[in-house]
Amino acid sequence: MKLFLTIALLLMHFLPTVDASEALPKMTFLGTNQRSILHSEVAAEYQFNIEVFNLDELSNLEAEVTKDLPEDPVEAERVANERMGSLDKEKAMRLFKGVALLIQWDIKKLPAFVFGEGEYVVYGVTDTATAIKRYVNSRKR
Repeated sequence: MKLFLTIALLLMHFLPTVDASEALPKMTFLGTNQRSILHSEVAAEYQFNIEVFNLDELSNLEAEVTKDLPEDPVEAERVANERMGSLDKEKAMRLFKGVALLIQWDIKKLPAFVFGEGEYVVYGVTDTATAIKRYVNSRKR
């Protein structure tokens, strides 16, 4: 786990910055296996560009790689390395990006909808429309 956090911290330096000319405002959903996003398609209707992360994916990946490993430690290491080698590198980078954003934005609990680059956070909500309405209402005040 320390390795994952170290890599995530390094990735924070390489995360793309938001271009001021982006057509749609940015929102990010950070969830878990048990608290996944609902109705993400609503974001486009409200003209938001949404990125979704399941922060349990690292644990899911670890479970996938270590599932039914042989008893022999040498063989188990070989099988685990083979499984790790066949992973989609782009998917792996996305996993680390979600963790990096969690740290960068100092998110305190999940699930969380984050608007912009961490300027506004809606905690405890999984429904996209509800989160957007809360954000829009806060901007009216």
